[in-house]
This record gives sequence, C-alpha cells and structure tokens, in this order.
Amino acid sequence: MKPIKLSFCLAIFVFEALVGSAQKTKLLLDKPGIFETPEKTSLPESNCGFSKTEIAANFPKLKGITEAVRQNPVMNLPNGFDCKTDITYWTCNLKEIYGIPAEISFFFRSWSLENGKEVQWINEPPEWAIQINRLNSAKGSGFNVTSNPPENSDPGFNMERWEKAADRVNELFYPPGTKETLGKGIDRYKGEIVVIFNPDRPAYWLQVTIRETFGLLFDYYRSDPNQAMSAMILKVLEEEYSRFSEPERDGYAYYGDSNSISRIGSDSRELPIMRVNTAYWNKVLPRSAIQILSFYCPADKVFIREEKDERLINNDGAYHLSRFIEELTPGTFVPLIDK
Repeated sequence: MKPIKLSFCLAIFVFEALVGSAQKTKLLLDKPGIFETPEKTSLPESNCGFSKTEIAANFPKLKGITEAVRQNPVMNLPNGFDCKTDITYWTCNLKEIYGIPAEISFFFRSWSLENGKEVQWINEPPEWAIQINRLNSAKGSGFNVTSNPPENSDPGFNMERWEKAADRVNELFYPPGTKETLGKGIDRYKGEIVVIFNPDRPAYWLQVTIRETFGLLFDYYRSDPNQAMSAMILKVLEEEYSRFSEPERDGYAYYGDSNSISRIGSDSRELPIMRVNTAYWNKVLPRSAIQILSFYCPADKVFIREEKDERLINNDGAYHLSRFIEELTPGTFVPLIDK
C-alpha cells in the first residue's frame, strides 16, 4: 500500500475544517425581527445656522422616510434580522446648502445560530443609506486640486487667492456614470445611484463650458505658490486649450479625452463636467423641507438575485440586505419630495 502524501492529508484536513466551520453558523431565517425607528435627534455638531425649531420640524420628515423604507416587503415583516436606523447630520457646505442635509442609515443586524447559540451581527453590520438635501451626494469624481502650500513659496504668494481658486476648481465634477431617466423626478447614474428630485425646479446640476473649465484651471495654476512648477502645467493646458475653436470653447465640457493631460474635450459621449446648481432650491419652502434624495438602487436585478442566493448558501447575514435591494422601488420615494 502506497503511503499518502502529507500535502494531500493536509488539504483534506483544511477542507473538512472549513466545511465544519461553515456548518457551525446558520442563518435563523424564521426568527421574528424588529424595525427600530429613531425616536429623537439633536442638532448637528455644526448646525450651519439651523435653529432647534427647524431641526424639530425636519425630524418628522426624516421619520417619514423611514416609514417609506418600511413599506419594502423585507422591512415590513423583518424575519431573520433586526433593522436599526440612525440619523446623521452632515456638515454644511454653506455655499451649496439650503435644506437641512442628513443621512439615514439602515443596519441589517442578522440573527444566526453559531455553535448552538443565537448570535446577532452587531459590529459593522450591512448597511443601506439614503442621502437627504445634499445636491452633491451622487456626484462622481472631479479635479481635486489642493491648496496646501509647499514649504518654500514664491515671494509675494497670495494664499487667500490660491485657496479661492482651488475651491472654484473643486466645485467641478463629473457624474459617476451615464444618466438615465426612470420617470418624472427620478434619475439614475451608472445604473445604480438614484436621485429623486422635483422636476419642476431648475436642474440640480449645471453643465459648464470648455471656456469656463479651462479658465478656472488657469486661475488656479497662475496662483500657485511655486510658479516654476506650475509654468510647465500651464504650458500644457494653454496648448490644449488652443486646439478648440471659439465656438467650441463656448460649448459644453466633457471629461475623458485620452489624448490630453487635462482630459477635457467636446465629445458628448464622454461624461459631462458639472457643478451644483444652487438655484434648484425652492427657498419659499422652509429649510426643514425634503427637496432631494439619493441612494443606491442598481438596475441589474439579476446580479442582485444571484448575489442574494450566494449569500444564502454561505449563511452570510448580508443576504437580508440583498433581499431588501431586490425589492427596492425608486418611485416609492417620489411623494416625499416637498413642493
């Protein structure tokens, strides 16, 4: 009889250990769960001038959002998990903000049987969140220039001017992906990020021109504390800008041109360069009103279903999150927008 190789024996041992470990944890799918709604809130650390009265008027509206989420069949009768909700108030960008900016997080704290004992996933459980009154919450990337000066700055360097120039450049961004319109007041980007808004208001984002985009970049690099370094970048930018005709410069800017350093072009098949449109806010409404929402809701339900099935096989508590997302309907949130 031939001796069995040690490596083969070790592989069998590891496989059996993994199988045994997997069998020790099993989701308790029939355990009745609860849906916890926040019962109180407080002013954010930086309340941006919002009064206690405005915060108090806003809180029932946030609870209204949680009740809308609760209409999802998975949330309405939670089995196998408890849903805990938390409200976070975001620090305001006073240039962009009007309504009270917040986020509601829904945590899926699943129940499992582990070594014969009921346990709950409490530490960093799967989460789904909805953003409220944040015009920039669904934006993608941008130029992300810095305003941190080097140790050796040129004589006469104007820090305030450079900071302002950086802020203006960083207001520009491009969406996370192609936009599709799902219905009146419902947009989706990259097939997964949904924005719910008032279609009767001005657009929540505005596209900017090639002339404006390059103008902001020129101003930033001309304000740079190290002109010897920025001169090289400015030379490249000026050469790229010279390729556009005057009519093209007044046309919309798009991001993605692989033949340039700036990546700025006029090809409408690329992602548009945008900025937040503060005119979207209806300032006749109180600041406690809900005027825009955004959240994750992918179009590819087949992927979500397959992910859900795989998580169930693996006794992964994120299974309940997949169930919830599979049943998620963006139109549910349209009536929550105040007009």
